[in-house]
Amino acid sequence: MSTMKRIRKVFPTSEIPHLWFHQTQSDARSQGNVFFDGDTVYSYGTHFPIARHVQSKSGQRAVLFTIAHYSVTTTGHCSAVRSAIPSGTLVFDVPSLGTHYASGTPNHNDNLRYFVNQINERVTKASRARSTWAVTSHLGQANGLVESARAYGKFFRVRVPKLPVVPEADSDKLAAIGKREREESARKAREQREENDRRKQRLEQERKQWEEKLPTLCDEWRNGANVSISRPNYTWYDYDKVPSIPTMLRINGNEVETSLGARVPVSHAKRGLAFVRRVVSSGQEYVRNGHTLHLGHYAIDRIETDGTLHAGCHVIKFSEIENLAPALDAVTVSASESEASNV
Repeated sequence: MSTMKRIRKVFPTSEIPHLWFHQTQSDARSQGNVFFDGDTVYSYGTHFPIARHVQSKSGQRAVLFTIAHYSVTTTGHCSAVRSAIPSGTLVFDVPSLGTHYASGTPNHNDNLRYFVNQINERVTKASRARSTWAVTSHLGQANGLVESARAYGKFFRVRVPKLPVVPEADSDKLAAIGKREREESARKAREQREENDRRKQRLEQERKQWEEKLPTLCDEWRNGANVSISRPNYTWYDYDKVPSIPTMLRINGNEVETSLGARVPVSHAKRGLAFVRRVVSSGQEYVRNGHTLHLGHYAIDRIETDGTLHAGCHVIKFSEIENLAPALDAVTVSASESEASNV
């Protein structure tokens, strides 16, 4: 009976690129449609090789990496394989990998032609570029491709065709572009400052208009009007300049309503009014402890000696409470409501 350990062949997709690079086994696959067989890792099938290990006659190792694009998923596979290749590894990005499912040997003519075309393309883009970054970036890429083409020829011991000459960056052109960029940047900054100033003036004018209307809006709300008195968003500048809105009270049917939207029964409000007056008369602040005084669904947290009432997010001045007191005293509470307020 054989005692040889069975080699695992199926792994999570994320492990396949690392197993391929380290070549600790001949093949492996995942359920995510990425696999490797020998020196080559594939996406979906042998029709799309992603990368391949190669070795020169002198024993130097390198990786051929595809320049092809196929689908979003395959692009993700390519990215994962690229990430699994350690820095310092010699990598050639080329169109022909020459897997053993194909010819077995890369098409050097196609790969070197690709280098030539890419160098020419970068030089052309640099000549047309309108920013200093683009000029230097394209020329830098072109020089990098020249080095890659020469390294490719040396690695495989193949003749490298005459490569395009990568020109030096034109200092006069760069100076002219740089001047234009600085002028454009200054223009945009000036326009942004002007827009900020216009916005600040507009918001300041809107804030003042709202502030002038605030007393009228408060009176209208107290008298039962359905008006918005919320603090407007006119505060892109100088937030503290906008006055705070006092928490107001009004009677709405058999309830007392706050300007923040809370409602309590009139019977509870009457009881709360009496309690606030007792605190003011005694000169001793009330702070909620073991005994909780409820107004409707809300508990009073604190009553200051000047009569300011705190309940959750509500801070109600004694002057607002006293302002409502005559109307509250005039409301007759039924026996059932009075009994309920004492529960």
